[in-house]
Amino acid sequence: MTLNQLKYVVEVAKENSINRAASKLFVSQSVLSTSIQKLEKEIGHPIFTRTNHGVTLTPFGQTFVSYIASIHNQLVQLDYLIYQNLPKNEFVLSVASTGYYFLDKTCAQLYSKYQAMGLRVEEYEGDINNVADMVANTTAEIGIIHLWNCYKSSYIKQISAKGLQYYPITSLDIAITVGSRNPLFYSEEDSVLPNALKNYPTIKYTYMDSGPYSDIYKRLHLPNSGNNFVVTSRSTIYETLRNSDAYYLNSTYFLDYLPIDSAVPYANLRTLRLKDCQIHSEIGWIKRKNHPLSTLSDEVINNLTQYFSEHI
Repeated sequence: MTLNQLKYVVEVAKENSINRAASKLFVSQSVLSTSIQKLEKEIGHPIFTRTNHGVTLTPFGQTFVSYIASIHNQLVQLDYLIYQNLPKNEFVLSVASTGYYFLDKTCAQLYSKYQAMGLRVEEYEGDINNVADMVANTTAEIGIIHLWNCYKSSYIKQISAKGLQYYPITSLDIAITVGSRNPLFYSEEDSVLPNALKNYPTIKYTYMDSGPYSDIYKRLHLPNSGNNFVVTSRSTIYETLRNSDAYYLNSTYFLDYLPIDSAVPYANLRTLRLKDCQIHSEIGWIKRKNHPLSTLSDEVINNLTQYFSEHI
């Protein structure tokens, strides 16, 4: 197993195409394909399923990529450290998250504030476990996460074993998001009962389809229509919502507090609170124990705390 092979796997998983990945990596398609095949033979498991429409990760491949993604990110950082001539007075912000518009907005505000002094912003995205790993291995200084309170106790124990601490920012109601192809989009109410979702497919991240968080649908008494979309990217969620009658399990912050004039990625989507729900979700942040925050990370946390206190 070589570092190049790990880089190749991450890029192919990102592009879902050996041809596009080869183009971005500046290698031939045959070199890339052969290298990955040799890796699959070495480890004894297929990483990708190959079709005429491209490639997709196998179940083993999804787990494999979740482990090597943080290694790849560190290699990128190491390469930058060695080969790039960084100004010594440059501010660096490194934050991992499960993907939030309000974090992107905060980072943009910091850029406006510090650009004259030189600012490097590193934003990494992954699932809740990937985020913890990236903070633990110092890829990111802080992590911004979303979790359901029914898993909070076990999650804190899990990250504590990795030398991390968790701090809540705000508590939110659980909701579902739908697009205009779902009849619930036109409901006169701003909430919905679980049983009203029985005829509609769900959109799930892979970590919600299997693993310790996959029973959230049973905990919320959400019926199974027998149809599911399992995805690995947030952009796929938006497109699936727009082009089907599926729904995505969400929180009330997602659209309700987003200014309409900046909601381009969320246009024609609607979020409805889940009725009679005894579980709530929480936005929080994590850091390494006994690690003082940098000025920029501290400013990010303060900005997010103020943002939610103003809107909720």
